[in-house]
Amino acid sequence: MTQFSLTVPVQVERYSGGVVDELGNETEGWSAPESVLVFGWEAPVSAEQVLAGHERVVVDVKLYAGRSIAIGPRDHITLDGKAFEVVGYPQDPNNNPWWQPGLVTVLLRSLEG
Repeated sequence: MTQFSLTVPVQVERYSGGVVDELGNETEGWSAPESVLVFGWEAPVSAEQVLAGHERVVVDVKLYAGRSIAIGPRDHITLDGKAFEVVGYPQDPNNNPWWQPGLVTVLLRSLEG
């Protein structure tokens, strides 16, 4: 089993589902930020709408973390001061008899504009 050093700190806010606000309305909620060590991430990839007048930019990042990160959809991760949302569940390549890197791939997305 291959093991990589987890040395890069990121901030994680875990999605807590429906939270009732002071008016009794159900709203989304996240936990307080916690520092987690990861292996690293790839350079961001961005895409823009081709339509004139649409200023939205979608930024995608692949984060590599230890299997124990226990991250889930809609959690928030901050990388170098930039907030991203987790897309889906982590991709885990460790479930095979040939190679277990000990890492999972977490897909992140941010919308700008």
